[in-house]
Amino acid sequence: MTRVLCSRAPRKAANGPQREGLSAAREPTGDRNYHRALGVNPRRVRTADQGLAVRCLAMVAILALASGCRATAETTSPSSPPVLGIDWGRTLGFERPPNFLETVAPDFQQVHPILRFAGQAILADVIDVGGTLVAVGYVPPDWTPASWTSSNSLDWAYHPFGSTAFTFPVALTSGPGGALVAVGRRVHDPVAWTSSDGASWQLHDVSILGGTAAERMTAVTATDFGYLAGGSAGPELFERHARFWTSGDGVTWDPVADDQATFADAEVTAITTLGNGFVAVGVLGPAQHHTGGVAWTSPDGQRWTRIDDPAFDDAVVSSVIVSPFGGVLAVGSNIEKKAALAWTSADGQHWQRITAGDYGDKRNLWMTDVAAVGDRVVGVGTAQATQRASATAWVSTDGVHWEQAHPSPIFEQVELLAVTAGGPGAVAVGVFGGPDSAVPRVLLTPGLGDLKQP
Repeated sequence: MTRVLCSRAPRKAANGPQREGLSAAREPTGDRNYHRALGVNPRRVRTADQGLAVRCLAMVAILALASGCRATAETTSPSSPPVLGIDWGRTLGFERPPNFLETVAPDFQQVHPILRFAGQAILADVIDVGGTLVAVGYVPPDWTPASWTSSNSLDWAYHPFGSTAFTFPVALTSGPGGALVAVGRRVHDPVAWTSSDGASWQLHDVSILGGTAAERMTAVTATDFGYLAGGSAGPELFERHARFWTSGDGVTWDPVADDQATFADAEVTAITTLGNGFVAVGVLGPAQHHTGGVAWTSPDGQRWTRIDDPAFDDAVVSSVIVSPFGGVLAVGSNIEKKAALAWTSADGQHWQRITAGDYGDKRNLWMTDVAAVGDRVVGVGTAQATQRASATAWVSTDGVHWEQAHPSPIFEQVELLAVTAGGPGAVAVGVFGGPDSAVPRVLLTPGLGDLKQP
């Protein structure tokens, strides 16, 4: 029988080479109890040389009809079938980098920070390409690039693809024939990578306009003419100035001519198509303290119109997609990260702001990414009451009314950074153990219709 970890928490309505194992450090009590109940030893670290890797079907949908993994509203009794975006499970078949493998005595003391877990990496983005899931990210301690691939959403293979320190792939897209393009930066310069399978990658230097301390790519999307990327120029921790690039093949990139007023004081965070044109969103202010959000529209990727809509005041806009409800949908938070926000727009020029979740002053709450899954959207993000954060998620059938997943052991100490349609429904990636550690984490949520094992 396949082992699973599943969330049994009640629903909460809101409007508006090492296989993964645990090091000597402890996971949250709730997660340990889940392991024990399933007969899994949370202290044993399994490696590729120890035989078959752990396969954990962290998809509550697969055994939903037999066991039920979701509680109905205001009750702790599980119900069936599970709900997309509300019920989540965790996969354990994840190959982690061979870093921080040293073990120490339980009474060992060291100057902060203490890296408590082996096999650390930050998963920055994820995409489904023809049934193959591909994630990209970067690996400490030198911060080198890597990818992970999965054909079934349960088992993920690790593929390092560079050795230069301070190299960060942060965004991913696919073009014709499933060609993959990732973008990011290498030290102070923007770079791109191309791949046909998500495992082997080719690095490409990116042309820049120059005149600044650094430039970086932070977003990318496929287009009719090839690819369109966005990012910024400016010092690492201070003022930013938006940048765009175009490419016909993901290999050769040309910077879009600067527009001082249109791109001022901003960084692009996401780009999507809209009809025959494009919509980009971003943040305003220095990197250490954002002051608001912004959007741009373009008919061709070369000429851009800045949209300083009041709906973006005092907000951080982190992601934008083509909406299944028409127009585009963006997500993020207010600047204080006290409320998860969404925005809808029919044309990219006029925006409606919606509060998807708000804990008031009790804890922080923000949404980091959103994906369309059939006729609805799933958003992922983070809730934080103290030092340790917990993942959370939302689902919406119109972009205006959002239902939030209730806190559960599956979410403890997890921060979700990206989500895509794929696998059994949707797949979200992020990290566990912050702020001291960054252990890769993949969560799954069921799809619509028949629920079958991938």
